[in-house]
Amino acid sequence: MSTDSQNSGQLSSGLAVTSTEASGMVRYISGIEKVLELMKSPEIEETILLVDTAAATEVTPLLAKVAGIICRSGGLTSHLALVSREFGLACVMSAEIDDPEALEGRRVRITADGEIFGE
Repeated sequence: MSTDSQNSGQLSSGLAVTSTEASGMVRYISGIEKVLELMKSPEIEETILLVDTAAATEVTPLLAKVAGIICRSGGLTSHLALVSREFGLACVMSAEIDDPEALEGRRVRITADGEIFGE
């Protein structure tokens, strides 16, 4: 599902890992530099991490502080899904997002059904 021209409404969907919902600003994690930057952010509690791979272990230090996670790959038994459940985070795996950079800095809401809406 393309996110290029959508400003609100449903942006994407995927596999809901938990029944938790969350709202926050998307931060696309494209490397360890972004993780280190977010560790210093005063708004980290309102952050929704967006990652490409379910093996994104570099985000682990952020999980106790963020509102949720969106992952473009993986399934319910992926490493990131398991860790998200342990932290009680809203998490969507295999989210259909064509251009993850287009969501950088956008406010979104993750539902317990695995839907992602723009706010």
